[in-house]
Amino acid sequence: MLYGVKELGSVGVVTDVTPSRLPDNAFSRGKNVRFDEMSVTRSPVFRNISTLAFEPRIAMGLMPTAGGFSTVVAVSPTYQINEYANGSVSSKNGSISTTSSSDVPFTTTTLADVDYINRPDRVPVFRLPAGTNFADLTNWDATWRTKSLRAFGDFLLAINTTEGATEYSQRVRWSHTALANNIPDSWDATNAAKSAGFNDLAQLKTPLVDGAALSTNFVVYSSDEAYLIEFVGGTFIFNFRKLFENSGVINQNCIVEVDKLHFVFGKDDIYKHDTHTKKSICDQIVKDYIFNGMDTSAYDKCFIAHNQSIEEIMFCYKSNDDMAEFTSGSRCNRAAIYNYRTSTWSFQDLPNVSAATTGAIASTQTYANTTQIYSTAGGTYNSQGSGFDTHLLFVGSSSASDGLSNHSLFGLDSADSATLGFPIDVAANKAPFLERTGIDMDESNPISGQKVLSRVTPQVVTNNTDKTFEFTFGASPMISTAPTYEGTVTFDAAVDYKVDSRASGRYLSYKFSVPTNKDFNLTGFDAEVAIVGRR
Repeated sequence: MLYGVKELGSVGVVTDVTPSRLPDNAFSRGKNVRFDEMSVTRSPVFRNISTLAFEPRIAMGLMPTAGGFSTVVAVSPTYQINEYANGSVSSKNGSISTTSSSDVPFTTTTLADVDYINRPDRVPVFRLPAGTNFADLTNWDATWRTKSLRAFGDFLLAINTTEGATEYSQRVRWSHTALANNIPDSWDATNAAKSAGFNDLAQLKTPLVDGAALSTNFVVYSSDEAYLIEFVGGTFIFNFRKLFENSGVINQNCIVEVDKLHFVFGKDDIYKHDTHTKKSICDQIVKDYIFNGMDTSAYDKCFIAHNQSIEEIMFCYKSNDDMAEFTSGSRCNRAAIYNYRTSTWSFQDLPNVSAATTGAIASTQTYANTTQIYSTAGGTYNSQGSGFDTHLLFVGSSSASDGLSNHSLFGLDSADSATLGFPIDVAANKAPFLERTGIDMDESNPISGQKVLSRVTPQVVTNNTDKTFEFTFGASPMISTAPTYEGTVTFDAAVDYKVDSRASGRYLSYKFSVPTNKDFNLTGFDAEVAIVGRR
């Protein structure tokens, strides 16, 4: 009989449901792929924009006020501030002295064209639009510290403060309003002529962690609660009200706004809300796989990256799951990726990264300055001239045991149709992989029937000159038994139309992998299967 499966990109990876209960076009495991337009394609690859002289902990993409290409500011654990601009890296510390090394999370924000960097163990720093170096934030009490510094409307919000020797872990303090191209001129809540003030959310059971704007409001989160901040003006400036409990945020930089919704990386769930309705987006899909595999000692490494151009959110964390390959580093090695247009999940290997940002990076190469060859540079002649495409950018640390020899600034882009003219970092990218187990074909056949798979005709194409793919077929006699797989077979899409198999069992399985960094499109397959009776 002919067993056909189409629209392989419709469901995505579902790890938490027994495979035999999944629809035929779902996958029980997968990574370094994405699901779009009913097809499986390769996830974007890491391209090496620049090596960095120090280990980065945060990245901030900055667009010049006069327009043009972005620059990227990266900060080290000892508070070295470097900026990448048009192929060169320079220090922007100015009078800011380095500190003892710390892995406490950074936050960054921009208000009135002024850029801010904060870490809870020192005074925040800022740079004016026309400035060159960063400087300690003036008009801020030098004895104050804050867990997170965020912009909201015309104000800066300091979330969870320590003021002198006293910790105010439930405090939200706000500045006076900031004028264009300037920092706030006061944080003094006792000055009646200024709008600065603070509020202690005394009912909170746990300390505040972070917050983010949501439409015209702002939401602050502890590890298990959330409060809404509304601008009301007048004497009170802001109104505070509780949104929900038993859900919070796992770390700083783990909240993103998309289409008037907050997507939040919590300590035991990933959810979205509009301040009225809260809903898990991973429960009964990939939730167990994410949180059972997560390194619980590394919650402070988690962060979110929003790849707006392909409508995906990357929930980045350090994992010990069974697909992990970058296992020796101390930073994030796994992203659980949610496509909010198709509501599908996938996973991606991360090369020991600490943070992400966005920016339009100058990458035009000429015959005079390039050291690359055309097939690996990325993009086309037209895309090299296109200029200001925005990309998701990551900073990562070296990990010799994982083959990562340098601290790096990476750009995420397509493998073959890229617009970033930088080389693919071979060490930073792992092979696309898909697996589906537990295929029982019970829609038209008895589960007890012994299935014999003899041939598969895949629908997979690529524009790359290397058109090879790898298939592995297997089967198991019982639903609780792991599949026994045959040897891997190479399928050359340029000359082959089928892959032969002798897999036999009640539950069929297959694996699909791509041995080289290339784009592809896998839409479906037909399989020849014989039902030979019951055993």
